[in-house]
Amino acid sequence: MSSAFTPIDATTLAALNKGDESALERIFRANYEALCARALERLGDEKAAAPRLVAAAVRELWEEREGFHSSAEVEGFLNEEFRHRARAVRSRMAAVHRFEKTEGVKHAEHHAPPTVDQLWQEIATALHQPVVDAATAAKRRREHAAHDTAHHIAAASAPRGWKGPAALIVVFGLILWGGYNWMSKTSKASVITQALAASDAPQVMTRPGQLGSVTLADSSVARLGADSKIVMVPKFGTEYRSAMVMGTAAIKVAAGNELPLEVRLGDMSITSTGAELAVRDFADEPMRYAQARGDGVQLKWADSERTLKAGEAVAVDRATGAVRDATADEVAQSFSWLDGKLVVKETAVRDVMHELYRWYGLDIAMRDSLTLDRVVSIDVPLESSQAAIAAMEGAAQLKFEWVNNRMTFKDAAPKK
Repeated sequence: MSSAFTPIDATTLAALNKGDESALERIFRANYEALCARALERLGDEKAAAPRLVAAAVRELWEEREGFHSSAEVEGFLNEEFRHRARAVRSRMAAVHRFEKTEGVKHAEHHAPPTVDQLWQEIATALHQPVVDAATAAKRRREHAAHDTAHHIAAASAPRGWKGPAALIVVFGLILWGGYNWMSKTSKASVITQALAASDAPQVMTRPGQLGSVTLADSSVARLGADSKIVMVPKFGTEYRSAMVMGTAAIKVAAGNELPLEVRLGDMSITSTGAELAVRDFADEPMRYAQARGDGVQLKWADSERTLKAGEAVAVDRATGAVRDATADEVAQSFSWLDGKLVVKETAVRDVMHELYRWYGLDIAMRDSLTLDRVVSIDVPLESSQAAIAAMEGAAQLKFEWVNNRMTFKDAAPKK
């Protein structure tokens, strides 16, 4: 499936500006494969949501149709819609998957994706809905999102046949036959996993552009990066002292507790009896990271163990689970926020735009998609969004401006 965007000719663009629905259809059909390919890139494991993501972006394009002056602006707008909307889809589906894990159920197989004709019919139908005020429209979007998630959960929890329980009985018998020693070795980890997925597991979260700090029940202090969450087992600090981070956090571990503090990083267990540690685990990034900020942080994964000294860090491949030493650039990019900075090394503009949203809450549109593949490095203070914008202007040859009340970057590179 090609991701190359078919340029929009001036006649079609002018017709779109004037509200010609057939122009929107021509753009949609000419770029259907490219739009689906780009949606798939943004969705990660939630590929079944790609057609609906495309439809939502095209509907939003129609709403903003009067403001486009070039094919590149349309392409950049759609890319930004995919970026923002895919993040919301992944967040919603993460909640669904936690439900599936907690309840021990599996989501039913997805139906065949709609054809290009079926999807256009859905878009066209939506375009003809009665005009509503902004508050009502927002309410409908929330209801639609809730419906999608509820439908997924309902499908996951639908009654299953007798073969499932029968198979569980057989498996349970085999586990008993395997011996008590094996069970005692794995039961604690299993209990902690279930506790972290429980609906009553306490959690603290931050939003994009927001940092946070929380004192845990055991007197440890957790610093949360932007757009992050820490989840603790119920009654944290009593029978168990385990937590899970989604995003990034540093924990100054309180000493003097009989139990070590444990942080889960995928299948890796990170423990400390008093040394500070930091982790980074954003779902949209291919690598997870763990760093010891004091001596004596213990790592356990598969059949391996390692003790980190202060300053040492490891990188964990999200897809394979492979573990290696993190590079200096990776450490800087992952944990510079703890020193009040955003550091980006040799990174594509499209990914840096995501970092600007995460750390500053800057929702900036990119009108020229050709700039998204430029590679930049920046090192800026988190306290100044203006410094971040200025750094991007210089490093990526961009110009910041307001377009129709929306923050926008446009290409400022000298024309050849």
